[in-house]
Amino acid sequence: GMTLVPECQLAREAQICYASISTVTDYDVWADKPVTAKEVLETLSKNVEITKKILTELIDKIPKTKSCLCAKALEEAEF
Repeated sequence: GMTLVPECQLAREAQICYASISTVTDYDVWADKPVTAKEVLETLSKNVEITKKILTELIDKIPKTKSCLCAKALEEAEF
């Protein structure tokens, strides 16, 4: 599996907003029959199209001005 932990932590340290969209390409770890590379690539291709649709809808919803605390994440940090 892949994680988001390093990316999330680095975004916080850089004081930038961060969001992730994760998609699944296969569940073969639990399946009786292994998944082929072709099947993974087909699913990945479908996931890319789904992700494009999600981003198209979300981009216009990103506020023009930030009201979050991301840019101030380190103000009270101890080093």
